[in-house]
Amino acid sequence: MHAWEAIQKSVDYIEEHIKEELTIEDLAKVSYLSLYYFQKLFSRLVGKTVNEYIKARRVANAKPLLRSTDRRIADIALEYGFNSHETFTKAFKEIYGITPDAYRKSKILLTDFLKPDLSIYYTLVDEGVPLMVDDMVLEINQRKLEKKEYYTGISRQVDAREMNTAGVNTLIELWDEFHEKKDTIPNLAEDGLEIDYFTTDATPSKVQYFVGGLSDSSEAAGFDQFCLESGDFYVCTFEAENFKYLVEDALYKANNYFFGTWLQKHDIGMEEMEPFLIQKYVNVTNDPKIEIWIKPTNNE
Repeated sequence: MHAWEAIQKSVDYIEEHIKEELTIEDLAKVSYLSLYYFQKLFSRLVGKTVNEYIKARRVANAKPLLRSTDRRIADIALEYGFNSHETFTKAFKEIYGITPDAYRKSKILLTDFLKPDLSIYYTLVDEGVPLMVDDMVLEINQRKLEKKEYYTGISRQVDAREMNTAGVNTLIELWDEFHEKKDTIPNLAEDGLEIDYFTTDATPSKVQYFVGGLSDSSEAAGFDQFCLESGDFYVCTFEAENFKYLVEDALYKANNYFFGTWLQKHDIGMEEMEPFLIQKYVNVTNDPKIEIWIKPTNNE
């Protein structure tokens, strides 16, 4: 059994018993590892210590109840293994930067530290060969875009850390703003693609973030426009049974696999790519699918 498989057993066990008492000793036994090696491998592969991870997943599992129910925060805290309202509040604020009470009263959207599927980091597929992992299908290809594509929407400068950290997420807020204004954008294609686009910004630690829909080449007053130039691209496509899972879980995992595993194993460095990333939302109803597009430099 590979090291990642042993740790995956403990990760799955934690999720199945998230409301119960969990000890490092019991999790090491589940993984068939010594206590020393279990803790060492867990931190290395998951990116958090065992106790940090359990706390993050308990808070993430408890979070939906704050808005979907009117239960007391203390009761929710106890259900998910926190011994008091205060310890839950401290953990929640540590992870999300806001108290559970403030979150319940607001419309703020938060992203989570997700349950990892470690196989996605240690399974390498050939180009054009689908990988089935954790309820999604993932495939990577090289693709040529024959003609320019135009997109109209809105953009904003955001903190680069918001792309992969838990907590308040401006990226989600921008999507909400776009969908609120979508019907007022005159040049959008009917039932067209929607994308988000990240590119480097002149301000350190910032990126420019664009959200929009497929449109014609005309401009729409009050909105931003992005032109995707023709050329060759690397495209990571992934699909899942429902859109909620696709954007809340699969998107994060697919990005990690594409950039953290596949490109590295093929000795393709990001310095060989143009400084932008595009995510195309191909379908949001039947057979939802997302495509991640990056473009090698000097490929015209």
